[in-house]
Amino acid sequence: MIPLFKVHTPENLGKALEETFQSGFITEGDKSDQFEKMFGNFIGNDNCCLVNSCTSALTLAYDMSGVGPDTEVISTPMTCMATNEPIHQMGAKIVWADVDPETGNIDPQSVKDKITSKTVAIVGVHWSGLPFDIDGIGQIAKENGLKVIEDAAHALGSKYKGEYIGNHSDYVCFSFQAIKHLTTGDGGAIFANNAKDANLIRKLRWFGLDRKYKGSKWEQDIDRAGYKFHMNNINATIGLSQMPHLEKIIGSHISNGMFYDREIHNPYIKKLRKDSDKESAYWIYSVLVDRPQELKQYLAEHGIASDVVHVRNDKYSVFKEYRAKNLKGCDYFCSSLLNIPVGWWLTAQHRDHIVTTLNDWRK
Repeated sequence: MIPLFKVHTPENLGKALEETFQSGFITEGDKSDQFEKMFGNFIGNDNCCLVNSCTSALTLAYDMSGVGPDTEVISTPMTCMATNEPIHQMGAKIVWADVDPETGNIDPQSVKDKITSKTVAIVGVHWSGLPFDIDGIGQIAKENGLKVIEDAAHALGSKYKGEYIGNHSDYVCFSFQAIKHLTTGDGGAIFANNAKDANLIRKLRWFGLDRKYKGSKWEQDIDRAGYKFHMNNINATIGLSQMPHLEKIIGSHISNGMFYDREIHNPYIKKLRKDSDKESAYWIYSVLVDRPQELKQYLAEHGIASDVVHVRNDKYSVFKEYRAKNLKGCDYFCSSLLNIPVGWWLTAQHRDHIVTTLNDWRK
């Protein structure tokens, strides 16, 4: 079976981890600092803050945006539950915006229609790695005094108007979970758009204390409650071992995705719309069909794994108080969605087999 996901494990990882353990310092330290700097350099933004998950990154972004009781956050249902659970846990109301049925990305017009006096932030997800309309959402936010948060868990290596995702909005959150483009086992990063916010986030990720304080940490005052969200040296060591391979990994995903864009020709299979100013890193490759379970079974019979990956969040019981009507774009997208393998592990033979199998469906 050609897998939908696979964990990238560099050959030198075992030795690197042994050295970190033997050093006797396995919590946040020099490895975390090195990885934070290296990853920030890759994205092109010095305001990089490593954390222990993308969920933690999103929680910090919401905290920085003033999310809490008696506030509202406009979000997308088409995402992992990690995007929306922190909003709920912080006591705010989730207001669902619809998605573009051709991309799965948050719809700016729907966002505009959902703004109230209680709205403090908009969070969008770059579905499958395809960037959403950052300028459109950003303009709406600017006109209404709102923060924009990008959940970029799918989008490491994606570009918007020629620039890497991570350089455009107030806060951008990445995931280093096991099956992402870059993994640290579990982990994440949050980028701010200014140094002041980044420095505050670095304090909030460790109880509200400054780890770089020259004196004893016990001399410091905590003037704003923080969290225990920092990344440790063990996870950072895994990240450092991945960095020399990152461009090749992302490049393989992009090459495979563009191959599918060119070669899949089946009137029963619709590919996502790709706008010229948005470059996907193809974390997954999404197709839209009238009977996705039928296609999933057909692919399995030909040795190809596929799945929906995420379930629309507004259907979870935990979010029942926020349920919305008339999310027609989301209704279509969710009922039609299936994701196929596109990652670095695919051989040329795998790609050809996947394309031939898809093109032969229902012939």
